[in-house]
Amino acid sequence: MATILAVPTVSFGQETQANTRTAQQESGTEQELKNLREWIKTHSDKIATTTRAEWPTIKSDFARHANKIENGFQNLSEESKREFLELKTRFQELESKPMADEVPLQAEEVKLREKDLLGKFTNIQTIKPTQLREAYLVFIQNVRDKRKSWTARDWDYADYILQKLTRRRDTVESKLTTLDNIKIRTLIGEFHTLRSGQEFKERQKTKNAQGSGTKGK
Repeated sequence: MATILAVPTVSFGQETQANTRTAQQESGTEQELKNLREWIKTHSDKIATTTRAEWPTIKSDFARHANKIENGFQNLSEESKREFLELKTRFQELESKPMADEVPLQAEEVKLREKDLLGKFTNIQTIKPTQLREAYLVFIQNVRDKRKSWTARDWDYADYILQKLTRRRDTVESKLTTLDNIKIRTLIGEFHTLRSGQEFKERQKTKNAQGSGTKGK
């Protein structure tokens, strides 16, 4: 008597569910690849204003995107697999570029910024002790007016000009009145407070944008 082997059968419903799961995995991984593509483009556009101190956060964010794709790498098409490897290479190229704070300030640009922020006090070395307080006031007022549209690089130029002003103050400090000295120190403190405040807002904005992107996935 012939032995009849039982062959496991797969119902149409089970097959459909399996196909659906595979399609969802493929769609999800392809979407993650699209997200990474957009992320790389955004950071490529911002590289000129990105500082080395920001890089650990950027690198961590990239790893988060890349890990999601690597977990579903086999679900990608051959073309998408190649694109993912190319995006990883592009990120490595970005990482190897000099950051904004590693590129020397340009002398001609410094002159333009001095004129923009100091007005008639552009020639810092000739500012008289009796004029120094006013020079700081002009500087900080221009910083207040312009700072909202500034990048990290703009702040670097402003900080450099402030350092030049402060060296001038150190040179003539013995000829300054006590009130002038107090006012100048207050204005210097305000500059650093404004810069720190804006940097904090930018970090929060980036953090919130990343959080919104994660929730939407």
